[in-house]
Amino acid sequence: MSPEIATIEIVISGSRVVRAGFAVLVVAGGAALLVRAFGAIDMRATIDAVAHAGRFAPLALAPFLFAMTLDATGIHLVLRALGHAVPLARLLPIRIATEALHMTAPAGFVVADTATATLLDAHCGVPFGDGAVLAVGRKWLVMRAHALYIALGAACGAAVLTVVSRRLFGSGWFAGAVAASALLPLGLSMALGAGLRGRSALSRLQAVARNCPWRALADRVARWRTRAVAGDARLARLGAARSATWLAAASFFACWLFESLETAVVLWLVGTPFNVGLAMAVEVGLTLVRSIGNVAPAGLGIQDAGYATLLTAAGVSPETSAAFVLLKRGKEVVWIAVGYSLLAGMGRTEGARNVGPRAFAKAA
Repeated sequence: MSPEIATIEIVISGSRVVRAGFAVLVVAGGAALLVRAFGAIDMRATIDAVAHAGRFAPLALAPFLFAMTLDATGIHLVLRALGHAVPLARLLPIRIATEALHMTAPAGFVVADTATATLLDAHCGVPFGDGAVLAVGRKWLVMRAHALYIALGAACGAAVLTVVSRRLFGSGWFAGAVAASALLPLGLSMALGAGLRGRSALSRLQAVARNCPWRALADRVARWRTRAVAGDARLARLGAARSATWLAAASFFACWLFESLETAVVLWLVGTPFNVGLAMAVEVGLTLVRSIGNVAPAGLGIQDAGYATLLTAAGVSPETSAAFVLLKRGKEVVWIAVGYSLLAGMGRTEGARNVGPRAFAKAA
């Protein structure tokens, strides 16, 4: 087994019991909601809706590839701002592979970030520490893009969200709540950006943690001092690269747009008129649901129940909504298989190059 695959497996197997338990509860709750939403559907009509896609079904795969290409472009720009010229052709397979981890592991974003840093170190010559800086910088810019995406989606889908709100809650407050939810990622992005442009953000955190009452943690944090100072310099360099970071944010924003396009395409495939406004309303309406369900692999259960509830309230038949969920999950299964195949291929390549296990040595 290659060092990087072993590293990623350690991260996955090391997930805390509490987090896994919470994921089980979220999935169980989502399953209960899903049964409630789809319990009385006509299975024959649902199968017919899935079959409606016919020879066009592979179109459901295309938006994801474009989205990952745009995401990888954003990563390319962030790495270039850090002084690493990594070709997009090398980043895209890594991005698809780590997205497979993101979709299948509980709290998969943690696993994906670690795997990204490990793979960049092993295959692209990007030090693991810079991979960690990339994770922070990417979250900063993705949240900025997400705030704009929510605001745009709430505006484009205002009519749909109002109808959904009145049917589900008896009033139109949900549309305003979705629009207001854009302030959360915007605020977090602004706070993180201010830290990036400041001085010694990691060093200040290190100083605070060093005074904590747990001696073992304080000792460990003290050993991070040199890396904290170096990390501050890298974060400051990224924060100062205004042009590159704005271009990266634009790439991440376009990636979010392809999420809605994918939903519109899948809905069209199962027999619903092509409607990007409806798709955007549903996607931004699920923002808070995804935050709750993120601890479960691919938001299993709760995300599906969210789609079922919002689509049905928006006027889509329960059978078509169920077909949408099935086709969308089928698309994810295909890309997860592709991602793990790429990950296995990277492992074989890494083994051939005989590169040592450096990821956790650098993180320790």
